[in-house]
Amino acid sequence: MMIKGMQIAIRVFLFILILIAGTASALVVGESAGTAMANLSNVSVQAMARVAASDVMYAALTGGNQPTGVYRSTDNGITWQLVSSGPGAVINALAVHPLQHEIVYAGTTGGALEVAASLWYSNDGGSTWRQFELGLPANAYGIVPAVTSLVVDRAQPHILYVGTDGQGVYRFEVGRNYYELIGGLSLYNAYVRSLVLASDGKLYAVTNEGVFVSSGGDWQRLNNLPELPVSLAVSPTNPQVLYAGGSSMGISRSTDGGQSWQLVNSGMLMVPGAALRVTALAVDENNPNRVVAATVFGLGGRLVGSTLYESYDGGLNWVKAADVQGVVNQLTINQGVLYAAAANGLTRLGEAPQSAQVPLWSEWAKLRNPTGVQILILILTLAFASLVLAWRREWFQRRASCSAC
Repeated sequence: MMIKGMQIAIRVFLFILILIAGTASALVVGESAGTAMANLSNVSVQAMARVAASDVMYAALTGGNQPTGVYRSTDNGITWQLVSSGPGAVINALAVHPLQHEIVYAGTTGGALEVAASLWYSNDGGSTWRQFELGLPANAYGIVPAVTSLVVDRAQPHILYVGTDGQGVYRFEVGRNYYELIGGLSLYNAYVRSLVLASDGKLYAVTNEGVFVSSGGDWQRLNNLPELPVSLAVSPTNPQVLYAGGSSMGISRSTDGGQSWQLVNSGMLMVPGAALRVTALAVDENNPNRVVAATVFGLGGRLVGSTLYESYDGGLNWVKAADVQGVVNQLTINQGVLYAAAANGLTRLGEAPQSAQVPLWSEWAKLRNPTGVQILILILTLAFASLVLAWRREWFQRRASCSAC
């Protein structure tokens, strides 16, 4: 009786051991199959998005020496995995649900209403994509506008703001199939370069006609700026502090919510006869005094000399961080690490502080959306483990005796 009990215990132990080993193998296969590079250099990074206080990041690639599609990183941008080819159109903007990291939104190029959609979502971390049931309306010519920018309201995660090329800014209530055009037709013919949502709920739209702000109603233009801005950032802790990147004169700073502005270019290289264009700005949410700017010189219709600058005193003084290739279209700071996206690749600067050990349950959660190879490994693992658990010596002896008959 004791021997039989020991045999059962051994089989149970082997059953559990095989399940663990097989599942771990599936995880390793899943990680190694898609993680083909340590960075996304020398590729065209059209857009990127991050999850606050998390190592999860997304990037959209178009062309270059890597397959076009949506890439995901779970280690703060050190390695990347191709999760899908995307929604089937060029992605201009990405956004992630602040609480459910598997929900990703994508804004793409537009086109004829019969064949095009420009607003998409994924519920499985970018693996599959669906168009919004209630998409953007077409204009009078039957053309769906391109989505150029996306912002999710962290305080109200079901609210998604959508900036377009020539059709204004929309406020979507995800899940209700409801949207509204913010401010009526006031921005209807503008190209929305970017959207910035401040901590006080004010929404800023950077357009080819200037910077506008809305508190839920009509758009108000920000005046008194030295020049037409092409980029904007707002302090995460003080919404009265704004930074505007100009098309030729560098960076302007406001400490009164945009009523007055002051040029803050101390430490930046200025070239006589060349325009200093600030293509992107970002403020570190963990250190509001840290501001990052991407600059480029305009010379005779060409943009050259792309450089990243950092300030640690709220933009009053700047130091050169790095020279980069190509014009930077987006800056992101995630857990202290700086990312600069451009048509020439993704530049990663700095290292995040050592975090606590990742809980085991979060690693197993990666199998919620397994690949075909992972499914096969799990099936074989379960079959082999079950065979070991149900194994009986008498059964095999009976099978052998039958074969000899």
